Amino acid sequence: MPTKSSAITVPMRAALGLIGPATARGIAPDELLSRASIDRGLLDVPRARLSLKQFSRLFAAIVNALEDEALGLHSEPTRPGSVEMLCRTGVTTSTFADCAQVIARGCNAVLRGFKVDCIAEDGELQITLRERGGDPEKGLLAYEVPLLTIYAIMSWLVGRRLPLVCADFPCPPPRHRFELRSLLAGTIRFNQPHAALRFTEQANSLHIVRNAEEIPRFIRRAPASFIDTLLVRDSLASEVRRVLQQALPSLLSLPQVAERLAVSPRTLHRKLEAGGASFQRIKDDLRRDMALHLLTRGTTPLKQIATHLGFSDPSTFQRAFAQWTGLSPGEYRRRTQPRTAEKGHEGGVC
Repeated sequence: MPTKSSAITVPMRAALGLIGPATARGIAPDELLSRASIDRGLLDVPRARLSLKQFSRLFAAIVNALEDEALGLHSEPTRPGSVEMLCRTGVTTSTFADCAQVIARGCNAVLRGFKVDCIAEDGELQITLRERGGDPEKGLLAYEVPLLTIYAIMSWLVGRRLPLVCADFPCPPPRHRFELRSLLAGTIRFNQPHAALRFTEQANSLHIVRNAEEIPRFIRRAPASFIDTLLVRDSLASEVRRVLQQALPSLLSLPQVAERLAVSPRTLHRKLEAGGASFQRIKDDLRRDMALHLLTRGTTPLKQIATHLGFSDPSTFQRAFAQWTGLSPGEYRRRTQPRTAEKGHEGGVC
């Protein structure tokens, strides 16, 4: 049974967060859902998840409808082409330290609701976002989108997820802290005076490895390419996920995975914990995402999917799937079967 390392899913929370502001600006949600091949009934399933392709199409549909790469989250739009401009500015530099300076200046031109600064202090670099005017932006998503976009762009430019001292958000902590932490290689702090990314000193000497010819594909696949940069590449958790996936239907234990990665079980456990991950969570997320991937991409019998994912019998798989999503595998498949309109352009920009 073929599988893909890119079979990563996105929580419905993220889709609802994008649809809400777009709807408030007069965009019909049914049209957005249709273009992304998302069944409207899934919006009422709190634990439902989307494929990266569905999420990217939803993202692109909102950007195109609003002509705003900030998705209607701010008082002033970020015009289409802004993210590409930041990428093209970044590839003209040679080191991360220089790149951070030009990216910050470029953000001032496109993120009109923020004053963006790049500050060097005690060997570290900070990119700070402060609201222009007296009223701060409301809601975590208003900070999450620009910070993750900046972080993904710069990580892509240097060819690895950049190490962070911390990421600051001027709002209360959300319930999805674990998922946010998996995207950011550092401590996350909430209720801070302003939004910021603080990079470790060793990041300064990293070199820019991308070129202008690579930018169109990176932009075309966004935000899937952004998530791929932050979640899949150069991450111990992603290496553990890869080893577990390659071994399916066998379910490896932590010591077995540690042996294949040439580290001790204690070291693997400690490093995963330091990165905000756990072995059991990675295993559960892999099986969940592979189940969703296989259910929505074909007609593989449920029994075969259960066997492939290492479940002892179909009923055990069905109970686990219901815990993950709130639906049975059969019902989820019925609600997410690809539509003929799904064929076509894959990506979007953010």
